[in-house]
Amino acid sequence: MDEQVKSSGEKTVFQETDKERKKREKAEAKEKRAQEKREAKMAGGSAKKGKKKKRIAVVAALLLVAVFIGYSVVSSSLAKNAPMQVMCMEATEGDVEETLSTSGTVSSEESKTYYAPVGAAIAEMDISLGDEVAEGQQLVVFDTSDLESKKRKAELDASATANGYRSTQYQSNKNQSEYNEATVGLEELKNMAELQEQYVQGLTYQMEDERQKEKEQLQQWYGKLSQELEIQNNKLADARGEERQGEIQDVIRNLNQQIRDVSDQISDLSMSEGLKEKQRLIDAEKKKLEDMQEEISRREGEESSSEAGITDPYAKQQQADNVQSAQLTAGEARTELETAQEGVKAEFSGIVTKLGATANGSGSVLEGAVVSEGTELFTIESNQSVKVDIDVTKYDLAKIAVGQKADLEIAGVVYEGEVSKINRVAQQNSQGTPVVRAEIHILKPDSNIYLGVEAKVTIHTASAQNVITLPVEIVNADKQGDFCYVVENGVVAMRRLVTGISSDSMIEVKEGLKAGDQVVYDTSGMIMEGMAVTAVPMDGGAAGEGTDPGMQEDTGAGEEAGTQEDTAAGEEAGTQDGEGEEDTGTTAGEASE
Repeated sequence: MDEQVKSSGEKTVFQETDKERKKREKAEAKEKRAQEKREAKMAGGSAKKGKKKKRIAVVAALLLVAVFIGYSVVSSSLAKNAPMQVMCMEATEGDVEETLSTSGTVSSEESKTYYAPVGAAIAEMDISLGDEVAEGQQLVVFDTSDLESKKRKAELDASATANGYRSTQYQSNKNQSEYNEATVGLEELKNMAELQEQYVQGLTYQMEDERQKEKEQLQQWYGKLSQELEIQNNKLADARGEERQGEIQDVIRNLNQQIRDVSDQISDLSMSEGLKEKQRLIDAEKKKLEDMQEEISRREGEESSSEAGITDPYAKQQQADNVQSAQLTAGEARTELETAQEGVKAEFSGIVTKLGATANGSGSVLEGAVVSEGTELFTIESNQSVKVDIDVTKYDLAKIAVGQKADLEIAGVVYEGEVSKINRVAQQNSQGTPVVRAEIHILKPDSNIYLGVEAKVTIHTASAQNVITLPVEIVNADKQGDFCYVVENGVVAMRRLVTGISSDSMIEVKEGLKAGDQVVYDTSGMIMEGMAVTAVPMDGGAAGEGTDPGMQEDTGAGEEAGTQEDTAAGEEAGTQDGEGEEDTGTTAGEASE
């Protein structure tokens, strides 16, 4: 295998040596022709004014020839399996910034619609549509005469309601005091009267028992006396002698007297001292009971009458609510008057962008018009806190974020801005495309900003420093992703890339390349993986200056085929009369464009 490679390598070297000889002979012939052309042009002495145009034409013609010859050489080289020359650039680190350009409309970030704070007549309101107002400026003055009367009436109603409540409370409290006085100890008094009644009843029963016992004792004594009298009468009948009879008769007389006394005592037992004392005690206790019952009756009467005059808790709460309601009404009338006296003032500086229903045909508000509370008066939008509204499609939505800086061109003046809000819902624009509304805050607005005008917007969406970058035109893409071609050991290889952010001309390469890699600068689509090539370094910064890389590649091949003489001739023609190489480079760039 190694021998085959070596043999192939030797054959390639032989072919290249033969080719170089042919090129040298052809180059000498072309150099001679170019020298003759230069001498002819110098002899012709063209005017200086037409030199630049001629240089452009010459260079353009030379470039076209170079392309044709380059293509022929490439075709010939491929046919002969000879390595072709390709323009390459070295992968280096640099900076890249991604931006999003669009347009939007200037609008205010602070807007307030003012409504009539009270129902009243407008005494003064001198503003028109488009007027500029200052913060704190008096915009509306109301006629407050009706509100002053309303406030006075509400205060009188509140005072009357409060006084009525106080009177009712006073009478209720008085009745409550009498009720308390009547009921305090009433139950105890009733209990005492009940006990007293029981006590008197007990004394009565006790006296009756004593009277009955004493009666029984007297009756027993009466029986004994009667029995003894009968015995003595019998003795008297049997007695002999007057003396004996006299003694018996004395005994009989004594017994009869005792019987009469006992009979009298039985007839009137209450007349005894013991029973009389007992009766006096019973009478005294009965008097106490009667006094208690009389006091109970008096208190119960006061309890009943005073209780009817006590306000129940629900009525009391209702009266208190009425007082509070009247006070609230008076407070509202007072606040309404104060609000009307204050009028309407601008809360911030801005522009009158809308007038309410009270405006006349000329765009002014009618003074003297009576408005209800809540009537729309006008709208003010701030011209100091402003923004630009833009619509973002789904393709750019992932690029923008709150906080990103932006450049805003408004009426020819550029302002600094910052993305302040991104809506979370899409809406369809006039073409039916779903778009997301975003807001860009203008950092330092001035008096030159007008609401509603169009603004050009450039959002700095992302940036990267010291990263591998490539011109966007040489980064290719297929179904598997991005890739580019590099030259490795004289052979074209495909490199899969992981790209990042990109500007209009450069793109960030996150993975797939390292600094120093030789990247093929091809836009013709003729380069394929596996081709044997010779890497030709590009001029420093050529890609970034807008020179067509495909033209450079063809020119390089043309130089290999012997077109160096024509190019040199063109450069010499472009540098005559002291205009130098710089003019030649500019002319070539113009021709390329």
